[in-house]
Amino acid sequence: MNNEEKILKLLENMQSQISENTQILKALEHKIDTIKAEQENMKHELTHISGDTKSIKSDIEIMSNDLNFIEVATGKNITDMANLKSVK
Repeated sequence: MNNEEKILKLLENMQSQISENTQILKALEHKIDTIKAEQENMKHELTHISGDTKSIKSDIEIMSNDLNFIEVATGKNITDMANLKSVK
């Protein structure tokens, strides 16, 4: 095998490797695009979850206030019943 044939063989091998590297690169770029899209979807979902969490916290605060009112009213009712029993 002369020098020209060796160089030609080497160039063919290099071209094959470049082609393989190009395919790998395209696959990686596609995967990156997929990951970016999934990440964007997760950002939207996280925003939605954050809004739900704030709403739930607000609802819990309202329920807590309602419970406090019920406790006070119940205490007053018990006192009133005790007073009525003592009047008899």
